[in-house]
Amino acid sequence: MLKLSFWKGNCRPLKNNMNFLIVIAILSLFLNVNCLDEATLLKLRKFVNCEDKGYKSSKGIYRDYWVLENYIMAGHGPLLCSANVTYTSHADYTYLDNVVPLLERWRSPLSLAIYAPGADFGPTLESILYLLQCHPGRHLVRELTSFHLYFNVEHLPQVVLSPRMALSKRANCHAPPPYVNVAKSNMYRSRTKLDYPVNLGRNIARRASLTHFVLASDIELYPSPRLVPAYLSFLSRHVIGRPGQQPTSPVVHALRIFEVMSNVSVPSTKTELQKLLKTGEALPFHMQICAVCHRGPKLEEWINATEASADLNVFNVGHRSDSDNMWEPIFIGTVEDPPYDERLSWEGQRDKMTQAYAMCVLDYEFHILDNCFLVHKPGIKQPGKSKSIFPQTRRTNGLINKRISRELRIMYGSRAGCVI
Repeated sequence: MLKLSFWKGNCRPLKNNMNFLIVIAILSLFLNVNCLDEATLLKLRKFVNCEDKGYKSSKGIYRDYWVLENYIMAGHGPLLCSANVTYTSHADYTYLDNVVPLLERWRSPLSLAIYAPGADFGPTLESILYLLQCHPGRHLVRELTSFHLYFNVEHLPQVVLSPRMALSKRANCHAPPPYVNVAKSNMYRSRTKLDYPVNLGRNIARRASLTHFVLASDIELYPSPRLVPAYLSFLSRHVIGRPGQQPTSPVVHALRIFEVMSNVSVPSTKTELQKLLKTGEALPFHMQICAVCHRGPKLEEWINATEASADLNVFNVGHRSDSDNMWEPIFIGTVEDPPYDERLSWEGQRDKMTQAYAMCVLDYEFHILDNCFLVHKPGIKQPGKSKSIFPQTRRTNGLINKRISRELRIMYGSRAGCVI
C-alpha cells in the first residue's frame, strides 16, 4: 500500500508511484479530502518554521501523572508539519460521543488526550475500541484520531495493556456505546473526588501534534466544514510571501463560537447560522453564562455581515485587553503559543485565563476570521444556581492571586490593560 505524508492538505507521496492518482481519487471519495495544489504546499513549507516529527507510541511520568502518548495511533501515519492543522482537545470517556460528529466536519488530524485514572481506564479503552470497530463513522476515527491517555501516579489502573494488545481486543458492537448514559457519580474520579486536570490534557494533546498549526479547542465544539483547506489557502493568499507586510506582533486566527437548541442541526455555513440566530434557535456562545468571556470585539457586526464567498478573510483584529480583557478566544495558532498552566483544574475555573494573560502581555493579535465558526454540541447551557459551584474555585483564586500572577509577571512582564 502506498504510504502518504499528508492528511487533508498534502497529497504528495513519499515516493513516486504510478498508482498515486488512483490512490488519491479513492481517498478523496472515502474521506472527502480536498488536496492543496503543489504551489500552495511549497509556499507553506518555506514559510512555516517547523520540523517533521516522528510518530510513535511512548509512555512516561510527567509531574504526578503517567502519560501514554499516541497510545492508539491514527492511520494517517507521519505528517508534513507545515501542510495541515491538528485539532487538539481533551476529554474523559463520557465525552467520546462527540468524536465522530467533530471529525465529520473537521476531516483532518485529531489529537485527543483522555483522563483515565484508576477504574475509569477500562471503560475508556472500551469506548475507544467501540469507536474504532463499531461506530458507523469508524473509518474517520481510525484514520484521523491519535488517542493519548493520562492518569495520576497514585491512581493507576489495575491493568494497562500495550497498544498492540489493546487493539487486539474486540468491542461488543451489539451493546450500547460504553460512553453513553454514564452516571458521573459512578465514575472512578467522582468516587475518589479527583479534580479534572483539564490543562494537562490540553498541553498533552498539543505537544503530541504532528503539525505546526493547531486548533486547541474543546471536544464539544464542532467547526464549520472544510475549515482546514480554506485556512491553508487563506494563509497562502494573504500571509505568506509578502515581504515587509508581516505583522510585528504574534498572530493567531480566532473563530467565533455559537450554540444551538437541542433539536436543531448544527449549521454548516454562515448563512445557515444567521437564519438560526434570527429565529432565536442559535445564540452566541455562553451568552447566558458569561457573555463577556466569548463576545470579543465587533460580534454584532460579524453576525450581520453577509457571506460573500466561501474564502476566508480577516473580519477584524482584536486584542485581549481593555474592554475585552476577559475574552477567552479559541483560535488556530501554533504549538509554540504559550502553554496552559497545569496546576489549574476544570472545577477551579479560570483555567484558560493565565494563557490569555501571557498572550496579552506578548501583544498577540487575534485576527478574527469571517466565514468560519465553531458550534457547541446542540443544547443551550443554562447558568448555574450559584456563582461558586465548586469549592475548588476559592483555592484556584488564591493560587492565581498569590503565586501564578507573580510568576507570570516575572516570566512575561506586564502591560497596561492585561488582567488575569
